Amino acid sequence: MKVKICGIKTEYDLDIALNAGADAVGFITDVPVESPRKISLGQASRLISKVPVFVTSVLVIMPENADHAADMIDAANPAAVQVHNSLTISELKKIKNTGVKLIKTIPVPAHANSTMLINQAKELQGIVDAVLLDTVMDGKTGGTGVPHNWEISKEVVLHAGMAVILAGGLNPANIRDAVRSVRPYAVDTASGVETDGKKDEKKVIDFINNARKHEI
Repeated sequence: MKVKICGIKTEYDLDIALNAGADAVGFITDVPVESPRKISLGQASRLISKVPVFVTSVLVIMPENADHAADMIDAANPAAVQVHNSLTISELKKIKNTGVKLIKTIPVPAHANSTMLINQAKELQGIVDAVLLDTVMDGKTGGTGVPHNWEISKEVVLHAGMAVILAGGLNPANIRDAVRSVRPYAVDTASGVETDGKKDEKKVIDFINNARKHEI
């Protein structure tokens, strides 16, 4: 099971994630919304330069358009970019042409059904490398600390035709059940491995270990 630790803000956070065995680390960069995990493009670039070659650095962004995204990618040089807002298929294709791996967030609101999400994912086939399912609450996608309906996520995994990353309210206590229920390509957490707004080494270690226990 691949694991992404998101919301990396400092070298300390990065060291915790890397030492615990994270497959990917995410940097929430210059997003136009309030987030306690938001960092500047300069900070992201500096931290990404310290990510080892066999760990995937993911720039999490909400660009105005493909050109804006390309400028951020050029500045930070990540291995992958996660587009967390709504862009047209044409804009996503342009971002893909920059050569980075492309992840597209698909919001999962309370009223969501599997057919709706599967159709969204299928529209992205051949354009993005993976979709990431994240909880929507009070108009906010991600950072909610609340899981969504895993039965819906499971159906997306079965029928989307591409890699699916599960996010939304995942923590050391529920990740094993989440993995068993959904069987995603990867899992993603940010607030679920924090204490008082900071990455917690024990929680990161427990999260990664528990996510992979089904493989034993």
